[in-house]
Amino acid sequence: AALKANAKVYLANGEYTLATFPAGATIVGNGDNVTLNVQNKAFGVHGDVTIENVKLVFSNTNYCGFQHTNTEYYKNCTIVGQPFLYGNNVTLEGCTFEQTSSDAYNVWTYGANNVTFKNCKFNSAGKSVLIYHENKGQNVTFEGCELIASTPVEGKAAIEIDSSLLKNENKYTIVINGTTANGFANGNVSGNPLWNQKKGQKSTITIDGVKVAG
Repeated sequence: AALKANAKVYLANGEYTLATFPAGATIVGNGDNVTLNVQNKAFGVHGDVTIENVKLVFSNTNYCGFQHTNTEYYKNCTIVGQPFLYGNNVTLEGCTFEQTSSDAYNVWTYGANNVTFKNCKFNSAGKSVLIYHENKGQNVTFEGCELIASTPVEGKAAIEIDSSLLKNENKYTIVINGTTANGFANGNVSGNPLWNQKKGQKSTITIDGVKVAG
């Protein structure tokens, strides 16, 4: 009941089911001692989302996440399952992603415009990040991240990119700095375990200052 628009709420240790997310609200927890269950949820926020120091549990269901957002900011969170991102500007800082299914990713950038992963760790079962949208382009940045696969999935790199349905002049601009991938297969197109432009050619990809595509 305390979670209202523009309110900042500190959660005591425990497990919570998040039924709604009012625009501009901030949730702060105490690490994995605070679990937010958001499985099979698509929240229509129409504002900003800030979540810090909690364990967020998503399902692997497509299109679930915080929709119609201006900014999304996640700091020091454990993110379980497969969230879809939707904000105009999304920042994930110091977060650890956990995925045990080889049929799902850690995260889809999907509906977001600008995404920054900073000092994040991705634990997956062979597929980690999917950069994909049916129309609009995106800017996605990885800074100081570590992507780890428990087992490889044939043809799948850590960061999979699909620009095949982008319309007009839309494209992806992807910057990867100080980021490593371990345990992944080589991408079926790139032959590289870190990134794979699996469909389409409408991406500019720069790794540690060197343009590798686009």
